[in-house]
Amino acid sequence: MGLPPQLEIDLSKLKADGFDVTAQRDGNQIFVVFERYPIPPGWNKSETRLLLITDIGYPNSKIDMFWTERDFMLAGNRMPQAGDAIQAFLGNQWRRFSWHVQKWNPAVDNIKTYLETVNARLKQLQ
Repeated sequence: MGLPPQLEIDLSKLKADGFDVTAQRDGNQIFVVFERYPIPPGWNKSETRLLLITDIGYPNSKIDMFWTERDFMLAGNRMPQAGDAIQAFLGNQWRRFSWHVQKWNPAVDNIKTYLETVNARLKQLQ
């Protein structure tokens, strides 16, 4: 069982843009992992592993929330707002950011547009 065709296309584009990204399917869930995802100033790291979870219905299924390395915190090791839950996926512990997009249009939205949501959240420094 492979990945949805549009996800394959989107991953290829992200790789061409310089992202180190992989996807792994487990049943109906698909785990998309970015290695060394760049982080804006104000956090305790300049890069982290970033996890997005989608499913076999991608891009019709809205991407919801994102996860980082467990030790990813605001500068001074302060807890990020809506980032206090730790969950296990792919044999790792991940910090969940309960951050949701309000609108998702599968004709235009994809992993790359969701990264804009991730980046906007990370720039809030809260």
